Amino acid sequence: MHLDVAVDILKKAETSLVSYRDTGFADAQTFAKEICEEMNVEAALKQKRLRTTKRQFSYEAPDEPITDALKKMEFSFFNVVVDMAIESLREKTGMMSDVAKKFSVLINFSDLTSSELEKQAKDLCNTLTSGDHFDLNYDELIVEMQSFPKQWPKQNMTTLDLLVFLEEKGLKEIYPNMWVALRIAVTTPVTVASAERSFSKLKLIKTYLRSTMTQERLNGLAIISINREISKQISDIEPSPDPDITVYREDDGLFGFYE
Repeated sequence: MHLDVAVDILKKAETSLVSYRDTGFADAQTFAKEICEEMNVEAALKQKRLRTTKRQFSYEAPDEPITDALKKMEFSFFNVVVDMAIESLREKTGMMSDVAKKFSVLINFSDLTSSELEKQAKDLCNTLTSGDHFDLNYDELIVEMQSFPKQWPKQNMTTLDLLVFLEEKGLKEIYPNMWVALRIAVTTPVTVASAERSFSKLKLIKTYLRSTMTQERLNGLAIISINREISKQISDIEPSPDPDITVYREDDGLFGFYE
């Protein structure tokens, strides 16, 4: 999935959750009552006995307890869960939108004024510059965008669609800077889950019998296990710096030691 598509989907999900916050609890009550009727169960929540606690003198008045069980469930559980989901989406959407905004000039340049085009193109070139190394030439990129066919890009066109258009029409040599920028835009990962998946290897590496394993050794085994593709190229038996230890590789690519 590409950045512009992912940002659009996340914004729609956020809008859907905001709407669900207003109507979701009532819909859940209706659905729960239907299930209770099918199971011949009383559709009612029992209110727990309110506990009173001693309070020291304070200038602030205590909040009045909620006596309605449904209201308490809505405020203390439903709204809290949905608000956390909405805030998490907003945080992720905000970070991805900042990156996608840098590349938005590649598909919106036909709708921009000259000053806006120059400003956004400059921001994109600066983003893809590191020290003396740069991926785009600012002056050439402006000329390419200004000379691009007026009917392209079309409305609701993605960066991948425009990249495919340049490839099919054989225009990548005429618009080399746009070609490079579009390739970077479509290959920028939306999420990186390899680090998260690598944690599942820890329980295979550091077992109960290996509880005394040092941090250095654990790091080494984890790196070998995570980089499975590279580790497959290593021979099955490798000499170890320690003459009393032999390195072996199991069928699943996990390395271990014979002591």
